[in-house]
Amino acid sequence: MTEQEAKIIEPLAKFHARLDKEGRIAVPKAIRDALNLAKNDYIEVVIRKVEIDHTKREIRILRQAYLITRLGAKGLIFLPSELKKQFDLKEKDIVEVVLYGFHKFDELVSEKGKLLMTKMQSVGRWSELTPDEQIPESLDMEHYTYVFV
Repeated sequence: MTEQEAKIIEPLAKFHARLDKEGRIAVPKAIRDALNLAKNDYIEVVIRKVEIDHTKREIRILRQAYLITRLGAKGLIFLPSELKKQFDLKEKDIVEVVLYGFHKFDELVSEKGKLLMTKMQSVGRWSELTPDEQIPESLDMEHYTYVFV
């Protein structure tokens, strides 16, 4: 890295999505294309229940949860029913999704796959994060680093 370059660690994507009647949300196609995400890849995300106050121009994060989930057809992901119940999420609610990393499906039959399955078992299907908590670190997660040049 040269002196002019500076590394910044950021999420891969952040977007708002509306829950459909089955409790699914879609990762936008532009994000899937940019990151080469495909059906059956696993993604690591933070799902945030938000409240948008248009008069104060604020987005309030009411609750958030860390989730490892499989990407379905057309970029759909299912939110676990327990998560929807505890966060009181209903059809047409808007959630904020922060994508932190992904695991390609074809890599999961390797040692990396075993590490991911171990991580999923330790976290469970999902885990709530308090405002001061970070997502569980993972050295094997596929990620990108933003570099300003």
